[in-house]
Amino acid sequence: MVDKKYITHSREPFFEIAFKYIKSGSKVLDVGPGNGSFSKFCGRNDFYLLDGNEDTVEILKKNYKNVYFGRIPKIPFEDNKFDLIHCSHIVEHLYPNELYDFLKELDRTLNSGGYLVISTPLFWEGFYNDLSHIKPYNPKVFQKYLCMLKGANPSRKSISTRYEVIELKFRYRNNYDRFNFVNFKRSNLINKFFELIFSRLSKNSFFFLEKTGYTLVLKKHE
Repeated sequence: MVDKKYITHSREPFFEIAFKYIKSGSKVLDVGPGNGSFSKFCGRNDFYLLDGNEDTVEILKKNYKNVYFGRIPKIPFEDNKFDLIHCSHIVEHLYPNELYDFLKELDRTLNSGGYLVISTPLFWEGFYNDLSHIKPYNPKVFQKYLCMLKGANPSRKSISTRYEVIELKFRYRNNYDRFNFVNFKRSNLINKFFELIFSRLSKNSFFFLEKTGYTLVLKKHE
């Protein structure tokens, strides 16, 4: 059964997933923080925020302590620094080689016992409406290069086998509005019957749902 709060393109329900794994003393890196919405959601101003836009960095510095300029795939921090790394809507902007190098950097900077949280869209009709979107990556990409995924035959060397999938939540949209009932003749009882049935389905089941993205939580073991 799909939780209705994930039938949305709002990011807050997925911030909530990451928040569960953050303790009061956790060192957290947010890659591509935008306006700092994840830090604000968590009520913290001490997260490490890494952004590749110099103007964004200057704006973030007004409200947050640890703001850094840097362009991925490189992460300008020492090994094993963070207890949780949060990447929301970042990886879809990377070419495969860049993503591979980025995953190596994430692994390098994440503590043993730490969490890697990745939120990203899947392919849907609106994916390429954003010209900065390069490619949608499904969850098994990360499992293939970071986890002990059975049957995996990676085209590149595995980065790690120390990760485990802790949580995977998909994002959905309701496609009911794509069905056009405007041209139905209201006097036609059959058409009115089907309109009623589809309307009930849209409200009381998940018949029209389409997966448009997900949040994946991986834990790095010793």
